[in-house]
Amino acid sequence: MDKRYAPPKVLADSLSSKPMPKWMTAAGIVFGLALGYRAFVSFGLTGVKGWFLFDAFLCFICLYGSGISRRLYLSDIGVVREMRGWGRTVRRVLPWNGVQSVSLAFRAGRMMVFFEAGSMGWKALFSENQERTVRDVLEQMLPDIEISVIERR
Repeated sequence: MDKRYAPPKVLADSLSSKPMPKWMTAAGIVFGLALGYRAFVSFGLTGVKGWFLFDAFLCFICLYGSGISRRLYLSDIGVVREMRGWGRTVRRVLPWNGVQSVSLAFRAGRMMVFFEAGSMGWKALFSENQERTVRDVLEQMLPDIEISVIERR
């Protein structure tokens, strides 16, 4: 398999990497199908006039949105933001060699990790229980960069 298309190895998964709840997916599909049926009936009665376009658009949005999941994780290639939707995966990667500094902020049992890369930065939310794992990944991937702690409560 081509290395470019192989999924990166997940080293630490962020708390924001939660899939869409199954009840929301089911509700989106049911609501989308109901709107699709309504659009179909409206098209049969009035043609393209009336509520057809509005219902068809909402049907498409509900069905498309029910299959989306987002993920943010630390991998062997860098910090990865991933969005999956109905067979398509879009990945944005902040490579490890692009990270200039790393800061950790602790609050209420959670740890926010800030990755600074030039004029932009990425942040990832982790559980405080994951601190050792995240620090191990950062020490392995960014041995020359000092990790600063902003706040610890």
